[in-house]
Amino acid sequence: MSGARVWIARIVFEPAVERKLREKHGVSAWEVEEACALGAHRHARWHVHPVYGRRLMVSGRTSAGTSILAYLAPIDEADGVWECRTARRLSP
Repeated sequence: MSGARVWIARIVFEPAVERKLREKHGVSAWEVEEACALGAHRHARWHVHPVYGRRLMVSGRTSAGTSILAYLAPIDEADGVWECRTARRLSP
């Protein structure tokens, strides 16, 4: 992302998304939060998908060293509140 660093204070998970992350991608909500929230993320840039629209691609690592890629939609950018649309582990 060019310009100012995006602030991610809190990530909201719909129950269906949280279930999909756990069952399909093997990622927990706390791993996404640990890797991406409160200044932990390493990279963030906007991505426009023809079906899913404008979302923020965010990557970071958990304290255990797991690399996570998450797609977040803004709920309140000024307060740093985002909705997780999906996330997955990145290969080492």
